[in-house]
Amino acid sequence: MVKRNWMLVLLSGFGLFYGTSALAADGATLYQNYCAACHQANGEGIPGTYPFINGPIGRLSGFPEGREFLVATVLFGLKGEMMQRGYTYNGVMPGYAAAMSDEEVATLLNWLKRQWNNARFGAEAPDYTPDEVAKVRALKLTPEEVHAMLQKVEAIMHAVNGREGPGGHGGSGKGKGQGRGKGKRGPRAP
Repeated sequence: MVKRNWMLVLLSGFGLFYGTSALAADGATLYQNYCAACHQANGEGIPGTYPFINGPIGRLSGFPEGREFLVATVLFGLKGEMMQRGYTYNGVMPGYAAAMSDEEVATLLNWLKRQWNNARFGAEAPDYTPDEVAKVRALKLTPEEVHAMLQKVEAIMHAVNGREGPGGHGGSGKGKGQGRGKGKRGPRAP
């Protein structure tokens, strides 16, 4: 018994030291560690404080610009005004480029596109790959540049299918809304 426990401790320590622990490949654990505090366990966020991701990730996973935006958001964060479900958000999401490997980002996004309402839209989208993540990582974007990507993605989605941003419930809100900051409601995007 002691020998077995010692071996488990040794192997766990080895995996954590080299970043190859079994947990690193688990999308649910990555979500819990990096995302759930803001976006909540169910992906619904906190209205007026943190946006929901239950649905938009599946939609965005279905086309190249949306995929690039999602990878960039996880890596570099996001800063700028956006609107979802009638709420204007103007906060900062941190990026995790320094904390997460390309494999972990791909694992997280693959897990997310199969969860909740995302699965209705993202299940048939190709899986994210570490190579796809590495290409976006090489861009070395700022959170503001990621926000500019969001605006382009919203324009594409609106032109293609009339959705109001990535969740079908509002968009970046640039130039729209009744105010800035937490919990302020503005008009829905056209």
